[in-house]
Amino acid sequence: MHHIVKLLLGKKYISGNEIGGILGISADAVHKMIKSLINNGFIIDSSSKGYRLAKNAPVFNKEDVFSSLPRDLSVCKKIFHFKKIDSTQIKLKNLAENGKPEGIIVIADEQRAAYGRMRRPWSSAAGGLWFSMLLKPKILPEKAPLLALLTGIALNRILRRGYGVKTKVKWPNDILFGYKKLAGIIIEMCAGQNGINWAAAGIGINMDNFLPEDLNDAVSLNSILGKSTDRAKFLALFLTEFDIIYKEFQNAGFKKFAGEYNKNTAFMKENVIIDNGFDIIKGVNKGINEEGNLIIKTKNGFEEILSGTLRRI
Repeated sequence: MHHIVKLLLGKKYISGNEIGGILGISADAVHKMIKSLINNGFIIDSSSKGYRLAKNAPVFNKEDVFSSLPRDLSVCKKIFHFKKIDSTQIKLKNLAENGKPEGIIVIADEQRAAYGRMRRPWSSAAGGLWFSMLLKPKILPEKAPLLALLTGIALNRILRRGYGVKTKVKWPNDILFGYKKLAGIIIEMCAGQNGINWAAAGIGINMDNFLPEDLNDAVSLNSILGKSTDRAKFLALFLTEFDIIYKEFQNAGFKKFAGEYNKNTAFMKENVIIDNGFDIIKGVNKGINEEGNLIIKTKNGFEEILSGTLRRI
């Protein structure tokens, strides 16, 4: 394996055919070796010219996050960083149950048992940005799903303004580039009689991580930009933006964000299917209302959707 690493360390890109010719192996063998390197934590830039090892690819350092923040943030007081963990969500929820305050962040270089909505497995190889935030908003439990929409708005702003990537928010919890998933969001909470005790907001962003071949509906930031992204800098940008949105939401509600969400929503005015767990609803996506609920125009009129899974027909 070290022979291919030496080839990839060159200043110029090297094609799979060139690698195969030098090492005397097939194109398929080259592809498998590249996948193996990525699975083992190597960050490899790829383009139409071939491959190149990003030897100076940034390693995550939590101190770089704090040094990049313009001010103290209510949503980021302490960061727990793990090289490998089952799930940042599981760890954060344990911390929440033990009385940790708002502003705790749990981040992992790699997750072994990550999950998204409906407990669907989430591929979390090294190189991606996998983290969870502990929030304690003063809102009613039924308003908790709005946290996913707000998180999506913050991510979309950073990707568009900070990195020039034209993404869309897909109700209720995804960020898409074209028709492929770049990031996902999950909100889990514990509520009492007086409101939400805590909420765990989990975010997964495909950056420099390897995407399994069967995930043909996913895309990485690396493949879009053609280069690696500093995870600490990205996280600092996101947290700064989310902190602003989070405060505005708690002070004035969600109404002011509905317009921005609809302007950037995926599949607007397109035919979609919603699976809410009880029924399948077909119709035209009309965006969200001021309460964050999805509005679908069906053959029987307009229907308001509180939760569910949306897909384009």
